[in-house]
Amino acid sequence: MFLSIGEVLIDMITESDSLYNATVFQKFFGGSPANIAINVARQGIESHLLSTIGKDPFGKFIEDFLLKNNVKIDYLVEREDIYTDIVFVNKSKKTPEFKAYRNASLKLEIPDNLDLEKIRIIHISSWAVSETKQFEKIYELVKEAKKKNILIGFDPNYRKILWNNKYSIIDVLKVLGPYIDISKPSFDDAENIFGKDTIKNYIKYFEENGIKNIIFTLGKDGALIHNKKYEENIPTFATKVIDVTGAGDAVWSGIYTGLLNDLNIIESTKLGLAFAAEKLKYIGAITPIEHWEILKDKYEI
Repeated sequence: MFLSIGEVLIDMITESDSLYNATVFQKFFGGSPANIAINVARQGIESHLLSTIGKDPFGKFIEDFLLKNNVKIDYLVEREDIYTDIVFVNKSKKTPEFKAYRNASLKLEIPDNLDLEKIRIIHISSWAVSETKQFEKIYELVKEAKKKNILIGFDPNYRKILWNNKYSIIDVLKVLGPYIDISKPSFDDAENIFGKDTIKNYIKYFEENGIKNIIFTLGKDGALIHNKKYEENIPTFATKVIDVTGAGDAVWSGIYTGLLNDLNIIESTKLGLAFAAEKLKYIGAITPIEHWEILKDKYEI
């Protein structure tokens, strides 16, 4: 069983090259942890989302979309006193411009009925730990999860503008790092956390914080896997790029799908890049991705 913790929201995506020039937006389901939960559920894996929404039309849209895609919503909290998050994004083949209007994602709760017994993997976004009380609750949850040998994945997609935590992102990494089995930074993520530096140093910084497996995504150059035993470059499978929105989520989804089906970390990362190659052909974060066994054969993983 898979549990994804963090934001679920509405992406308003424009065809314009900038938000300033935008006049028309299309509504899409969004939020990295929610996208991952859906991608994993579509692979036939029991997938749960722990998140919060407002009791409003956007929240209702999100709830229906999750149920339609077979994501369990036992841990999705709906509240009348908050509004569902909305993020405005420009369609881009590079890192997109965005503006987030947050409320629900700053009110994350750990439900009393959360059952860790059957969970094999927990995914946590940096948004989920971007508020002080949420971080403290998630830290306690992670400690309990590790007692049960649950694998922990942490997405270091930190952006200063979204941070509402009295602890810095460096402080959070120091505390959570020893419990994290997998982290998947990009150059943008690493630069936002540590400032401008080399990939070699970025990897060293993540490793010094106790993170066991670092999967550094390199865009058109694929990914670099690093742990204490080895370091390996994996080339991209992408041949067509229409929209990069959700590509990182697709990589995460393939990694988790592989691990939950007993592939090793290298095979799972290759599967993640295969998921991303399929996603890049479409607009929006949630797109058609074939069954993992078909992609495993297709991309000769």
